[in-house]
Amino acid sequence: MGERDRSPLNCAKRVKIEAETGIDWISALPDSLIVEILSKIPITEACTTTILSKRWQNMWTCIHDLNCYPSKTGWSAKRFISFIHNALPLLTSYKIESFTLHFRSNIALSNYSSKLNKWLQIVLKKKVENLDLDLRACDDFFDYYLDSDLYSLPQELCSSSSLVKLKFKFCKIPEDRKLNWTSLKSLTLTFVLLSDEHMKQITSNCHHLESFKLCYFCGFHRLHLTSPKCTTLELSNHTHPLNYMGDECYFEIVAPYVQHFRISGNFDGVGIRLGDLSSLIHADLTYNLYDDRGLDDVIDKSIVKDHLTSVACANELIIPSLYIEMISMLILQKEDVSLPLMECKRLTINSWISKYTFLGIVRLLSSTPCLENLTIHLKVDCTFLNYWCEDMDELEDNYVNIFIIGSLRNLKILKVILQWSPLIEDDTATELTELMKCLFEHAKYLEKLVIVAENSDCSEVIQSLLALPRVSNSTVVVSLESVAGVEC
Repeated sequence: MGERDRSPLNCAKRVKIEAETGIDWISALPDSLIVEILSKIPITEACTTTILSKRWQNMWTCIHDLNCYPSKTGWSAKRFISFIHNALPLLTSYKIESFTLHFRSNIALSNYSSKLNKWLQIVLKKKVENLDLDLRACDDFFDYYLDSDLYSLPQELCSSSSLVKLKFKFCKIPEDRKLNWTSLKSLTLTFVLLSDEHMKQITSNCHHLESFKLCYFCGFHRLHLTSPKCTTLELSNHTHPLNYMGDECYFEIVAPYVQHFRISGNFDGVGIRLGDLSSLIHADLTYNLYDDRGLDDVIDKSIVKDHLTSVACANELIIPSLYIEMISMLILQKEDVSLPLMECKRLTINSWISKYTFLGIVRLLSSTPCLENLTIHLKVDCTFLNYWCEDMDELEDNYVNIFIIGSLRNLKILKVILQWSPLIEDDTATELTELMKCLFEHAKYLEKLVIVAENSDCSEVIQSLLALPRVSNSTVVVSLESVAGVEC
């Protein structure tokens, strides 16, 4: 049944038809089903269903999932707030399972603090388990930095013992708040400034925490998750508030029980140190550190070795272009590159296309003897190509000398995703061909080859790859696909 069929107007028409037939099907529904239906729609819509049947007039007050966001066009923030403020005290349900509150206001939300606090008091008294707040005080995505516009979380929420899942955006945690969510299992914070003390309270007091996600965050320097129950950690986009006067941006991560770990997005000018991550199964390190300086000025040369050492126990690993570039740079500068990826079985390499990044790919592959499934995603960026071609000595070593014999003996599946361009120089295409030739020669038990073309400019290079001899005696299945872009 479509959304139009479920609208109050069409429901009213069905009521009329049913009345003419003498059968009131709506009133025949059990109370529990009616309440379940009303709990799935915005509260502004649930209230309007009182027109459908006398039996439904007070049913909305029994709902257990509160979805509070302006569903009607033309509603101002003031009208919406007034509606919610009058509706919530009428709820008769003994327990609220979830409370979702999303809306924007052109007026600082601090002006509505007393009302927002009252709403939270109501749902917290009813032992709400899932809480989702998205309280944007403006239309500009980055104006959340204006501290005076943010809603300050009350202490009653910060120490709730009923919360199991908590998400909030564009909210402020005052310094004097004590964070003590004793039943919390999932925590997602977006656009938030966290102090080291608050981070310590989260990691120390939330003993049941299983998943911790931070998006657009700043402030702390230490993230030590020592609870055996916390198995998922995700960090996305480190962002400074305007006029931020904090210390140098860096943080250390120690999470010995985390199994799924991800760092993605922008971390410009941020130092990231990885400590004990000894329980990792899956690690995604697709973040970048670029700013207006050169790569050599931004990144400590030891960062790749240190990070790969920390995630070496992961069976599945996603490596960004940043790491490939640094590995290539270290090799070109005649420095030792030891990459202990002995446990990795599934590897995804995201890299910009460059004559010299192929060298980093080869070195990385020579360190993964257990590799069974490999995806190489190559993207083109002409600015990046020019950057790498400037002031670079010619590559002296060749792929055969770098590859360790037998390093790809377990490789069964190889997937190559290409975003090509006519602007790519012929020698870069030649380097790709040589790389693939070397892969085929060492992956003697390859079972499946998948080539994915992201644009029409890939046809010529694909034909050259398909013409390469494959020494494997196993059947090689070649599949040509077209997919959307994938971030490097």
